[in-house]
Amino acid sequence: MGTYYRLYKGDVMGQNRSAQFVLSFAGGIIILIGGIVSLLWLVIDFPPSFDPLADLRNIIGEQEFRSFQIRYTVAGLSSGVAVILTSLMLKMRPQESKRWGIMIIVLSVMSILGMGGFIFGMALGIIGGAIAIMRSKSLEIVEEEPLKTEAMKVVAEVKVPEKLNMIYKCSSCNIEFKSDEELRQHVIRMHMER
Repeated sequence: MGTYYRLYKGDVMGQNRSAQFVLSFAGGIIILIGGIVSLLWLVIDFPPSFDPLADLRNIIGEQEFRSFQIRYTVAGLSSGVAVILTSLMLKMRPQESKRWGIMIIVLSVMSILGMGGFIFGMALGIIGGAIAIMRSKSLEIVEEEPLKTEAMKVVAEVKVPEKLNMIYKCSSCNIEFKSDEELRQHVIRMHMER
């Protein structure tokens, strides 16, 4: 009838899922900080005596070096923001943790194009994504009939002939229905899904 998620022992309503979020989010922040440092390096003209990349600048030329620096900065900033947003989606939609974990790992590996958050941010993102993938197995998607609660059993047991012009009313939200079947569908659709 619908998609239901069954949580396994050791994962009480997703309480044990904070490590994957914290590691991925921290990795994204560090990758973003690496991109900001790269941006500052691009904007501020350091004297040649202080610039550790002065030799590289002289070898490839000023124009090519500036182009390299811009690509490096954009890669760091964009991958940092993407890892942060993906880790937030991991927090908001834990039932899709495998998808978000894979995306976090891919984006973290791609962050190496922009310094990888001093490599430490990339490592945190990869670890957080791996934990998300591992823990996705503790949340199984089950396609089956929902479990009937006591209220659903009562609705199912009360059968009144249609010709009596009965009005069926949902006791939870006070909506009226013309038939028992409409009420049953409403209860399943509105009150049984989580």
